[in-house]
Formats: sequence, structure tokens, C-alpha cells
Amino acid sequence: MLSDGEITRWRLITPSLGTLDFRDRAVVYGQGDRLASLFWLLKGIVKLSHITEGGIQLTTDVMGPGSVFGSTLAAHISEHTATALGEIHVAKVPHEDLNSLVCESPEFVAFLCAELESWQKRTERKLITVLTKKVETRLVETLRELAQVFGTPCPHGYALEIPLTQQDIADLVFVSRPAVTKAMNALRRRGVLDYRRELICVNNIALKSA
Repeated sequence: MLSDGEITRWRLITPSLGTLDFRDRAVVYGQGDRLASLFWLLKGIVKLSHITEGGIQLTTDVMGPGSVFGSTLAAHISEHTATALGEIHVAKVPHEDLNSLVCESPEFVAFLCAELESWQKRTERKLITVLTKKVETRLVETLRELAQVFGTPCPHGYALEIPLTQQDIADLVFVSRPAVTKAMNALRRRGVLDYRRELICVNNIALKSA
């Protein structure tokens, strides 16, 4: 998690580095936008989604504090929309000033490399999971990853108090909504999880066994 002190030091190197607040469901940038900045999330949750040629919106990722999004490349056209889930606080630096920050701050380079590698490994893990594992296993692993990042302790393990629909979860698991609903109901009967409208309670011990 980045501190205010780190942001202040980086701003001394690159005065154009700024911070922004977005309200719930606000769009940070949209699919098809020409990205002019690199963003990183200081507080809150950001959902990345892609609209297909058929007009279907797919959730491709959910990002927590410290995550980097946007682009390090100038004149890059975004393939996704970044939307706030709840109120968020982000930092951004324009592409034209990114090089100076990279050259002058080893700490920023280490932070950026770590976050980009984390995103790459997460993407590789998702691809391997989709190609090699059954729906219920993919759901279990997705819930476990979400619980580790966004979960708050509860008597059974973790409570996922993030506004994700079953369709969002189905997109993250790369299956249809009916398939993920069937798998979630099966896990619920086995005591692995319970859920309400905007709360998923994950039984950590049962989840590991599953």
C-alpha cells in the first residue's frame, strides 16, 4: 500500500503527478478512449470491463489498492472501461512525464515493476485455469483470490462486501451465468459459502478443502 509520503516525494520529481477522487460507478476512462496517463489505485475498488462487438459487457478484472491500470504507452487506445466500485482515490501521471519519474525514482520503478508482474502472473493464472480446470474449481479459485484481496474477517472466514453480481463473477470465471449460479448453489449446500444480495460470506476452511 502506497503512503502519502511516497506520493509527495514522487510529486517533487514530477509535479504533474496528481490525485483524483471518483464517486461510486464513475468511469475513470472508457473503452475506445485514447489513454494519456498511467493510473494507480490508492483507495477503493476498480472494475475493468469490455464490451464485445455484440454489445455484451464482460467483467475482465477487479483491482484493489496499489493496482496499476491505464497504460505506460503514449497514444494507446483502451480495450476496456475502468469503473469505480464505491468511492475511489487514484493517482495518475501523464505519459510525457512518466520517463522522468522512472529515471529519478528507483522506488517508483520497483513499485511499477512489482505491480505489472503481479498483473501478468494473475493473467497467466486465469488463462491456465480456464484451459485446464472445471467450472467449480475455477469458481473456488476466483473466490479465494477475491477473498484474499477484498475480504474482511467474519466468523466463518471472509466477507466479500463488494458489489459484484453473479454475472460479474461468471465473467471472471469465464463461464455463463447459469453455470456459475449452479456452482455457487452447490458450494452453498456444502457450507463453503453463503450469500445475500451484495455480500458473499466465504468459509475459509471449507474453501481450502474444496
